[in-house]
Amino acid sequence: MKTFKQYNIEDSSVTNITKGNKKKWFDVPTTKLGKSDDISQDIFDLITKTYASIGGYVDFKSPDDLPSDFTDWIINDVDTDDDVDIVRFGKKGPGGNKMAGSATDGSPTAKKIMLNKTAKLLNTKGNYGEMSDAMAHVMITKHSVPFVGDENKVRKLLPGKDIEWVGKHPDGKYSGYDGWYYRKLTGVAGRKLKIILGSPR
Repeated sequence: MKTFKQYNIEDSSVTNITKGNKKKWFDVPTTKLGKSDDISQDIFDLITKTYASIGGYVDFKSPDDLPSDFTDWIINDVDTDDDVDIVRFGKKGPGGNKMAGSATDGSPTAKKIMLNKTAKLLNTKGNYGEMSDAMAHVMITKHSVPFVGDENKVRKLLPGKDIEWVGKHPDGKYSGYDGWYYRKLTGVAGRKLKIILGSPR
């Protein structure tokens, strides 16, 4: 990720990072997050809206909870106002940069830009993420991103996680993508079917 260095750490405005540039990605220093500022509130609102159907993102109950233990944050402003419209966040993992989540304002433009960025990262060595449901479907069917199909490697990428290896999708979907497994997630009832997409080291 290209770091945008022309920011004043004391300025809490979104435009201090983006300089008013639209449809471009910028890194957000973690020191800017978790404060009573525009960036933290914008990002929290996006995450809350995007993950509302599952009761929100477990790590974030208020803007003060940002950045939690996530070290990599990028944002994008795609429309006429100066609010954050897209955020993707993650942290370092055993295979490089592990994506943890993303959120948008729900607009078609924001969704498209977010998905294209996600696919680009997943196709770049050292980037990967656990994915499921709609995100996994789009990355597999629309972008043909790589995946991890070796059970031992998956377990190494998820140290300490209790997974039940499946291999082929239990419903026969996504031919050739044989890296599926079930995992219990914190704060989410039941088990979740997931796959590691991307190019971990």
